[in-house]
Amino acid sequence: MIILCIPYTHTLSHLSRPLVLAKELKSRGHEVIFAGESSNTAFIRQEGFSVLPVYEPDPEILFGNIRKGKLRFISNAEIEHMIEADLALYSVVKPDIVLTDGRFTAPISTHMAKIVHAAIVNASSTEYRALPYIPFFDWLHERLIKRDTRLWKILDQLNLRLEMLVFDNIMNIFKRLSKKHGLKKTITSTNCLTGKDITFLADIPEYFPTKNLPKDYYHIGPITWQSNLSPPAWWPPNARNQLIYITMGTTGLGDFFQLAYNLFQEGQYTCVMTTGRQSERMPTIPGHIYIEEYIDGDMVVKACDAVVCHGGNGTIYQALLHGKPIIGISTIPDQAYNMRRVESLRVGMSLSWKEFYTNPKMLLDTIHAVLANTYFAKNARQMQKILKTCRPAKTAADIMERYMKTKS
Repeated sequence: MIILCIPYTHTLSHLSRPLVLAKELKSRGHEVIFAGESSNTAFIRQEGFSVLPVYEPDPEILFGNIRKGKLRFISNAEIEHMIEADLALYSVVKPDIVLTDGRFTAPISTHMAKIVHAAIVNASSTEYRALPYIPFFDWLHERLIKRDTRLWKILDQLNLRLEMLVFDNIMNIFKRLSKKHGLKKTITSTNCLTGKDITFLADIPEYFPTKNLPKDYYHIGPITWQSNLSPPAWWPPNARNQLIYITMGTTGLGDFFQLAYNLFQEGQYTCVMTTGRQSERMPTIPGHIYIEEYIDGDMVVKACDAVVCHGGNGTIYQALLHGKPIIGISTIPDQAYNMRRVESLRVGMSLSWKEFYTNPKMLLDTIHAVLANTYFAKNARQMQKILKTCRPAKTAADIMERYMKTKS
């Protein structure tokens, strides 16, 4: 097969998942070509894949809109521009199948080009999620309505329908384009990240439950990238105290790093912090705080006692794969949704960006609370046992090959 991968390369979470699957597909003899335009495409080239240019939305605008709570997260003109870029790319590559992660125009453009489309997505970004994305009724105290009652489940279902109705009608360009181009499956802002033909849910149902999944949706488990970065010269750290790993992905806020840096100079914990090039270089203080732009995350998570992150899906699963508890400081709704699950499963605690920014010391207090209560780590190890049974890249590659055989 000729497989064209189009991740949203500005964020490593959307880039790394198809990259892992691409390595599995390449090992089976398939040709895999990537497309993207950010500086992060260097990671793709390091793995031996070619990368063609393709237009991608500006992350400052996209994530800026999302952080501001704008349901119209991207303009109609941008969507039209992306579809044109998709179609131009398809005409050059002529792929048998397009694999995407974060490319919300692909379900429409692949229909227009009559190409098979598979997508990697989180269960939270589908209409089959079992839990509300924005909990409208959480203000109701549990003394009024217990969370395990039938009434609460009815409210959850009402919540889901309302949030999808509002979101899909505000961003109704997806519906209009679906009708214009005669799509069998109507694309909406709720399902625009899913696949036209195959959807891989990079989740386990124990973490993100779903309901009424169609037969072309598959739980494959989290796809985590095994970095080939060499350890820094200072590794392993001289950890005088418990070791904390801090990573804010590539959608974090630059202000965070200096505030966190100031906290960990005090020496209550030893810290390894990665900035993802989102902050000015800060000096390492041996024994207290170690700073890198990027690092082998698995190496650090395995050695640390807890992970502080932005609540990104990939980082949460990386922590749980090693049985480590999580402290999350979310900056966008997706991350807040993830952290509600972390708290519900009692594998970590959440801190809002406003709480941290107003009083950074709250981060140290939260870390202390998580490390002092052993049930967080115990529950994380239970999740680790489930995650160890997943073979996401192999499962996804098998499904793609079987599907394409039915088309030949």
